[in-house]
Amino acid sequence: MADEPQKKPHLSALVGHTNGLTKPASLAATGTRSTGGGGGGATASSKKLVIKNFRERPKLPDNYTQDTWQKLHEAVGAIQSSISIKYNLEELYQAVENLCSYKVSATLYKQLRQVCEEHVKAQILQFREDSLDSLLFLKKINKCWQDHCRQMIMIRSIFLFLDRTYVLQNSVLPSIWDMGLELFRNHIISDKQVQTKTIDGILLLIERERNGEAVDRSLLRSLLSMLSDLQVYKESFEQRFLEETNCLYAAEGQRLMQEREVPEYLHHVNKRLEEEGDRVITYLDHSTQKPLIACVEKQLLGEHLSAILQKGLDSLLDENRIPDLTQTYQLFSRVKGGQQILLQHWSEYIKNFGTTIVVNPEKDKDMVQELLDFKDKVDHIIEVCFQKNEKFINLMKESFETFINKRPNKPAELIAKYVDSKLRAGNKEATDEELERILDKIMIIFRFIHGKDVFEAFYKKDLAKRLLVGKSASVDAEKSMLSKLKHECGAAFTSKLEGMFKDMELSKDVMVQFKQYMQNQSDPGNIDLTVNILTMGYWPTYTPMEVHLNSEMIKLQEVFKTFYLGKHSGRKLQWQTTLGHAVLKAEFKEGKKEFQVSLFQTLVLLMFNEGDEFSFEEIKMATGVGFLQASSSFEVKDSSGKVCIIADLTVAFSVEYKNNGQKEFVHFFLPQNASVDSQSSCGKDNASHPVLVLDFGAGHSLTLNFSESADKYQVEELVFHYNLSDATLFPNSTTGEVKTVSQKSIIQAHMGTKYRCINSKHINMKNVNVTFSNVTLEAYLTNGTFSVNKTECAEDKVSTTTVVPTTPKRTTSQVPTTNPTPTSSPSNPAVGKYNVTGPNGTCVLAYMGLQLNITYQKKDEKMGLDLLNFIPRNTTSSGRCDNTSALLNLTFEKTNVIFQFALNSSAEKFFLQGVNVSTILSPEAKNPEFKASKNNMSELRASVGNSYKCSSEENLQVTDQAFVNVFNVQIQIFKIDGDKFGPVEECQLDENNMLIPIIVGAALAGLVLIVLIAYLIGRKRSHAGYQTI
Repeated sequence: MADEPQKKPHLSALVGHTNGLTKPASLAATGTRSTGGGGGGATASSKKLVIKNFRERPKLPDNYTQDTWQKLHEAVGAIQSSISIKYNLEELYQAVENLCSYKVSATLYKQLRQVCEEHVKAQILQFREDSLDSLLFLKKINKCWQDHCRQMIMIRSIFLFLDRTYVLQNSVLPSIWDMGLELFRNHIISDKQVQTKTIDGILLLIERERNGEAVDRSLLRSLLSMLSDLQVYKESFEQRFLEETNCLYAAEGQRLMQEREVPEYLHHVNKRLEEEGDRVITYLDHSTQKPLIACVEKQLLGEHLSAILQKGLDSLLDENRIPDLTQTYQLFSRVKGGQQILLQHWSEYIKNFGTTIVVNPEKDKDMVQELLDFKDKVDHIIEVCFQKNEKFINLMKESFETFINKRPNKPAELIAKYVDSKLRAGNKEATDEELERILDKIMIIFRFIHGKDVFEAFYKKDLAKRLLVGKSASVDAEKSMLSKLKHECGAAFTSKLEGMFKDMELSKDVMVQFKQYMQNQSDPGNIDLTVNILTMGYWPTYTPMEVHLNSEMIKLQEVFKTFYLGKHSGRKLQWQTTLGHAVLKAEFKEGKKEFQVSLFQTLVLLMFNEGDEFSFEEIKMATGVGFLQASSSFEVKDSSGKVCIIADLTVAFSVEYKNNGQKEFVHFFLPQNASVDSQSSCGKDNASHPVLVLDFGAGHSLTLNFSESADKYQVEELVFHYNLSDATLFPNSTTGEVKTVSQKSIIQAHMGTKYRCINSKHINMKNVNVTFSNVTLEAYLTNGTFSVNKTECAEDKVSTTTVVPTTPKRTTSQVPTTNPTPTSSPSNPAVGKYNVTGPNGTCVLAYMGLQLNITYQKKDEKMGLDLLNFIPRNTTSSGRCDNTSALLNLTFEKTNVIFQFALNSSAEKFFLQGVNVSTILSPEAKNPEFKASKNNMSELRASVGNSYKCSSEENLQVTDQAFVNVFNVQIQIFKIDGDKFGPVEECQLDENNMLIPIIVGAALAGLVLIVLIAYLIGRKRSHAGYQTI
């Protein structure tokens, strides 16, 4: 083989064919075999095949390059025309490789680029047509792009060897794929008309989709991917897209803020953000996400932060709309400064809402419960909606501290009284565990108040009463509360309170010894006496009062005195009768009864064993009880002797003062011997106004300054001067100065009417509480005596009993002015039974008598009053309920009353949240069709599973003109067992009525047996000295 006469060129593709398009033939190595002739044996040998390089490089056949390019050109043309290729792709690939091997790569690349460029240039013509609508244009350019990509992929696969050798080695040259992109960008997309129509069309499709239309998202995805691949996405599309998005959402935000409520608007914002996020995922380039979302947030949220909160935050918080508040927090957290402005409005809401609870004296009864409910509510919102954000927690605490101290001392006093109500025996609202949780909540509110010393004073007073009267519900609960106070305020704060408990324990030991002592007496008597001996410094200060005890009581006091001083010589006992207590056994015709009454009440009631009727003065003289206070009457006359002011009233004072550095409270009444001071005056036209000045005691005075405005007169200012040097009222006062306190606008009445207020009206001033009761008062008198017509205070509701009518009686009366009181009224309404059935059975069960009380303006501009009793048999009821609310709808004749009940889930209590009233008034009414509603009430409250019961009349104020009066009500909402009420929770009015009052002039016959348990308060010192009992 080495001696071959001729060597073949090293061009495998040329073997057999000169066009270079045939696959190379395989080279075969052959062996030869020789056969020997002797010995019958045969031998075989093989020869090696040796291949050597050509001595010189083979030359291309003539026209090879041209012919090969021609075939390649045809193949490219077939691909661009989408027709079949006549040649095998592998042969085409080999041909490109052969051309590249012979240094024609540059020419080949140039020729290929030229062919592709000519084809791309030709495509532009189809986009010059103006008749194409936007969608067809987009589909056409998308098809052109898809075809171009497919063609370039096929072309690159044929010219792959060129792309991976020559092009790769020349960094200035784009790859075949990039060349295709460059050509398409330069000749198609960079065309101004094409680009404009493409971008306009894409933006139009996106706009339609934003407006709710269905669009071809795959078309958008393909076109935007094209722009991204061609590297014109940002400059040609994104900038315009963001500008139009900005304009769209700016206009939409302005419009929808006017049209929609806040929850609906925020839901829309959230929906828009989700939609734009989905667009990024589906067809927009990922780089657009951040500026796009920022644009939406800015225009729909950032520009309206204050407006959103001002318009809707309060209502969301009032209605406790947890999902909407959660969404608000999440959305505001996305925007720069959003959380900060939400914090500010959150704080303002807490302060404003809390202030309405604290500063309104009419809400004092429910202040603490409302504060606890409000605290539970905001805690729940912070936990669920605000993700326990520390900033919201801290600002909530600051806000609570701010509003709760806007009314000094009163919250502290009411918190102490609330604790007393929970720790007092008879409180069946809570188990021990629930009571512990309530006390923990109370301590949270307690931390916010500044007047902790005021709390201590009232708490000590109430604790003393619970301990002395044996009304403490649980010693463990008392000590738990004491431990909480000690942990919060330190040992010094609770040292006296702890001393009170020690005294009670020591007193028990003393009484055990006293009982043994009494057993050894020859005449132990019929009265069982219990005495508590108390250390002076631990207990509240009580003013001693001498009363006239009967002989048996006095004898027993002396026995105890002998016993005690025999064990503790050198001490002086002082009996505290003000806290004495007794159990009276009485016999009536109907049977025996037991009364639990105070010592003073005992003395009065015992008098009726001796007679059937006593005057007030007789009772006062016989008992020596000095605080039985009747009303005092005062008059002011002008220079001619004409009366201009009459005041018949009872006034009680409660004053806080310093006793050797310790705060003390003293209570006293305006005495009957108080005198009208010479400074009292009827006033002179516009120069001065009427004034009533009452002097009493050692330098004390009470001044009522009157004024008039339009058709009303009022006590413009109440002024109280008290002299701390008066040792009778203020023993051991640290200072002897005269103090002055005042309060504006406490009483108001219509001109020509007397002001009437039977119930107590409390006036709170610095360190002083003044309580008016049984008040009849009138200024600017014209005839020297009280007017016939009267203006009643809000605390009073007059109901005159008459014969029960057999048909509904509607009483209409004429009164002189607004807020009148009727001169007569129907009898109490009959009690009806009403219920509402829900998905889970009975959800509303109610027994009550119902009365409607409406003040209206008549056609003659005078005022009228309509009273209507509902007759149960003629009343239809309906309603509905769900898990958190219930509605009771009662219709009688043309009158409809709707009661709306709600559930406080955190406190597990139901309550009356709102009342809607509609009726047709008397024809004489100026507007006969009457409607009124109130939706922020908190009445008829009881624990879920229990029923609310009140035998007393309750007046539910809907507006100034409308009251709904309920009688003998028992009602239960949720968790009702069939048609049976759960355990009863009595109303406060009934609890108050359970106290046996001292009835002056009434006869109480049949008192025959007396068992007296006198709780005598003692004061003791650690060394020999005085001790008060």
